[in-house]
Amino acid sequence: MHSYSGGPGSMAAKGLSVAERRNRGQPGGIVGLIFLAAFVAHDGQTLVSGSGGQLSPWVIEKLVLKPNGQMGVTNAKEVFYNDVPDAVASPAIANLRDQARSTAFTPCGPPAWADDFYNGRRAYVHTTLDNAIPTFAQDAMLQGSGVQWDTHSFNTGHCPFLSQPKQLSMWTDRQIAKFKSVRVNGRVAVS
Repeated sequence: MHSYSGGPGSMAAKGLSVAERRNRGQPGGIVGLIFLAAFVAHDGQTLVSGSGGQLSPWVIEKLVLKPNGQMGVTNAKEVFYNDVPDAVASPAIANLRDQARSTAFTPCGPPAWADDFYNGRRAYVHTTLDNAIPTFAQDAMLQGSGVQWDTHSFNTGHCPFLSQPKQLSMWTDRQIAKFKSVRVNGRVAVS
């Protein structure tokens, strides 16, 4: 899950772990959760909960609030793609779309990341040059989660899948293998 999708993505994953699906006699399931410079939201929390119900100054100065209920970003290259080569960043910027402003104020439901099944199977990628979700905010969300995360840092901006795709892919492959090796009730979760 990347960026904003940490909230709705974790809600969508709720109840779909491989163990929960196996208990219902269903195949497949989620073996682990990877958050990539993503929001880690608690049940009932909104994106603005941690800042008194308002968009944080480090967020608002980068947003364009539009009269149609949408919001965009002021300088996408600097906010999202500060370490991405222009040849790669330009098409990404051209494909950006506005986001409903209400998404910042809509409470999240119960997140999958809080479930015991994900002990040993939840990872967070810190992006240390991130201008969208600064490192201090990433750290605060993890510390406030109350659960253990396997963390890794990339010296990138908000989108390491564009600036360091090979390194991120290799790390992700290793992380998934690690998730699959964690035992549940004496059994490897994924066979």
